[in-house]
Amino acid sequence: MGKSKMIQCEVCDFEVLESDWETHINTSQHKENALTQIMEDRLGKERLAKSRDETTEFLEELEHDLLQKKSDSENVE
Repeated sequence: MGKSKMIQCEVCDFEVLESDWETHINTSQHKENALTQIMEDRLGKERLAKSRDETTEFLEELEHDLLQKKSDSENVE
């Protein structure tokens, strides 16, 4: 079996195996990052940042940390 090449996901800012690309783009993390990027492009990063309240930002950070810890623990196994 040939070696799969790596594809750079510009939305998530990391590389994904070509064979895993379809699975990757269907993850909630990728979809959320893509939506955020679209919103920032349309509204402008400054305006979007001003429209968020501290509670939303705090919850997003907690969710990101949880996803990162989950990802780290899956990579260890």
